[in-house]
Amino acid sequence: MNQKSKRFPDRLKKLHRLLSILRMFDNRKQCTSETLAAKFNTTKRNIFRDINDLNSAGFAIAFDKEQNTYTFADPDFTLRDLDLNDNELMALLLGKQISHSIGRPFENAFTSLLKKARRDTGAKTRGRIKRLEEKQKFWVDIDPMDGFENIEEQYNAIIEAMDKNLEIEICYQGMHERKETKRQIAPYGLFFHSGMWYVIAYCNLRNEIREFALDCIKDIRITSRYYTIPQDFNMDDYFKSGWHIMRYGEPVEVVLRFSKNIARWIKRRKWHPTQKIEEQKDGSIIFKVKLEGTKEIKWWTYHWAPNCEIISPPELRKEAAEEIRKLGKVYGNKIQRFA
Repeated sequence: MNQKSKRFPDRLKKLHRLLSILRMFDNRKQCTSETLAAKFNTTKRNIFRDINDLNSAGFAIAFDKEQNTYTFADPDFTLRDLDLNDNELMALLLGKQISHSIGRPFENAFTSLLKKARRDTGAKTRGRIKRLEEKQKFWVDIDPMDGFENIEEQYNAIIEAMDKNLEIEICYQGMHERKETKRQIAPYGLFFHSGMWYVIAYCNLRNEIREFALDCIKDIRITSRYYTIPQDFNMDDYFKSGWHIMRYGEPVEVVLRFSKNIARWIKRRKWHPTQKIEEQKDGSIIFKVKLEGTKEIKWWTYHWAPNCEIISPPELRKEAAEEIRKLGKVYGNKIQRFA
């Protein structure tokens, strides 16, 4: 999954706030930084940033020093004169399609945004929306979330805990050992990967940052213990050191060789921020990447078999060779059985 998408819940929340602020301006309500901060349960600093973002987006917002309020600079301006171009509308429709795959709250949110776009924009934009919705122009290959209602309680509790900066007590049953453990965690953020929702959090039991699948959380309770997220923590940076989402151990350089038959498919895109590609005389390529944890890239190499060879580290090469040997026995037995 694209790393930026891991901040989706926070960005969607801010988008709702910006739209609501515009609606308040449009309804000519008295808007001070204090009243806006109280209404949206945020800080005055965030409201100042929101006003700057709206100005940068082309909405002229004025500050009345005497009244200490914000208004549209043009007293005759109204959102009903606002028109969105095709690219802006397609981005909104694309977001709705993606949101359908990641859970009902996001699909409902984008449905609401489209409803507001139909209601609060001019006839030109409403015509564009109707025309674009009549024929699908995008399809996004993203593993869909199946059964969001099964994790909705966990999801909502985590959102509430993050809003209040309160730790959570969970009963967690991992997929490997299937052993239930009670943990107290400080949630840093939610992310969506391969059809599943996860929370990244500081685990007080293990004294380190870990990822927890929401469907493996069997019980959840918000505590009264406050926490703060370290200033130097960033979700994008956190995931850069792994191949996808798994991070463990010390950084190690993984070296792969791809045959000339598949090399052009590997070269055509950026697979990891640390990747380096060395072209060979025979048309093959050497692919190097530095990771914390090698399990996910090992699984990835199987996708390219038999055109991918693990060169190093030697323990990863040995591990893959043993798994492939076992796989050969499985298929070998079946081939003999059906021969």
